[in-house]
Amino acid sequence: MKKALNLRLCATLLLGLLASGLHAQQRTWKLTDAQTGSPVIFATIRTGAQSGTISNEEGAFNLDPGQAKTGIQISCMGYRTLTLTSQELENAPETLQMTPAAIALNEVRVGEAIPSAETVISRARARLEQNYALGTASFRVFYRQSEAMAFDRLDLELEKASDLNREALKAADARLRRLGQDLVKSQAREYLDLNGMLQIHADTLGALRISRATALVDHNRDYSPEQIQQRAQEIILDHLDTTQTYKVKTGIFKIEDSVSVADEFLEQEDASRDSSDFGMLRHSHKELLRLAGWQGNHLNRLLDADWYRYAFLGATYFDGNYVYAIAFSPRRHKAKFSGTLYVDAASYAVLKMDYAYAEGREGEKVNLKLLLGIKYAENLYRGTVIYRRNMEGKYAPYFIQREQGNYIYLHRGLKFIENSAAGRKVAFDFLMEGGVRTHQNLLVQPMESEAGNPFEGYTEPKQIYVRQLDRFAPSVWQDPEVMAPLEEMRQFRVEKP
Repeated sequence: MKKALNLRLCATLLLGLLASGLHAQQRTWKLTDAQTGSPVIFATIRTGAQSGTISNEEGAFNLDPGQAKTGIQISCMGYRTLTLTSQELENAPETLQMTPAAIALNEVRVGEAIPSAETVISRARARLEQNYALGTASFRVFYRQSEAMAFDRLDLELEKASDLNREALKAADARLRRLGQDLVKSQAREYLDLNGMLQIHADTLGALRISRATALVDHNRDYSPEQIQQRAQEIILDHLDTTQTYKVKTGIFKIEDSVSVADEFLEQEDASRDSSDFGMLRHSHKELLRLAGWQGNHLNRLLDADWYRYAFLGATYFDGNYVYAIAFSPRRHKAKFSGTLYVDAASYAVLKMDYAYAEGREGEKVNLKLLLGIKYAENLYRGTVIYRRNMEGKYAPYFIQREQGNYIYLHRGLKFIENSAAGRKVAFDFLMEGGVRTHQNLLVQPMESEAGNPFEGYTEPKQIYVRQLDRFAPSVWQDPEVMAPLEEMRQFRVEKP
């Protein structure tokens, strides 16, 4: 009898768990403009005072309706706030429309003169310290990075190899050229998603703690600059004697007199494929926070009238408040950006900034194409920063997005001359032209004060484990406080060779 009761109890518990599991189903919604049908990107979806998520670049967001017990509030600059109860959310269609909220300037300040763009910026700059948080605070974070290298041209050529006859040289050269053609056609892209916590101290990164890291990677099409170097190195090793040393020349320049193949080219023991350098990830987080920090050069410089010109674009609503939209463009030659600042009409806090390289502006560049066969230019840099008011009435970064790109041209001939009586020679020619595109998103949300200090006694590691997937797995993206995966992430699948 007791056994039967225990079995019945287990069955009841199991059914309860299954029922709760069925209820806890995430759904995906897409936000669109009610007038144009275009996606509403980077909209804030609040499920509580300090919790929620943000729509991605396609206007999509994920949420479990059962977890939004008090409903949700959706806010986006330029749109009227959309509020849904939990029941309305349960029954809502997959597409939610948001209504634009442009307003006439004379509605902004009844009975008061509309301030000029320069006045708005001056007041925003004067209130930086008053509006933005200082001190030390801990935050929950979600970070996404996608990276791709697109080749316009990649020519790899084996010009000479003393150990090969004419036919063998022709076959080896054809193999090298095919590699170049495969690289050009690859169009590979990788995604990395991280969950964790970070500590901000005095407007900059104090510490980073990563709890989960997941990557979508196609190792068969991993053509990053590091992988290109590795594959080219493997081809070179096919024709070099690892017991010998070599003179190395490029054009008329001698690079080395005595290069040891064993020391320089043989693969060294390295970190696992399933690990990632923590220092690089920490640097990425620090750089993104620097873009949003009011003490750093970026926001301070954009609010500097000596560097930029300003023009009044109009006004809009955000969370029921009036907001001024101010365009900025370079005044000085060294000023690089143009874009829009959205400034709260009451506090004069910058709530959002969109920026990009101004026309004719670029980042760092090197042009030694004629002398050394090298050209490099940072030709894409744009992003968005959104701030949100916290419980103390201060504004802190909520979402930071940055996209970077560059142009690379490299044309180098390499000749290896064996330091032996035979003096065997191997000559290669490499021509690469293309660019790298990196896209980063950082979602920052305050932690509950009762959570204590998650960084007490914590030491940052040198490497972190990254779970690498060769296809999209919906269960991995079930966390309600991450950005919804992009459609091309959902379609990610590595074709088996």
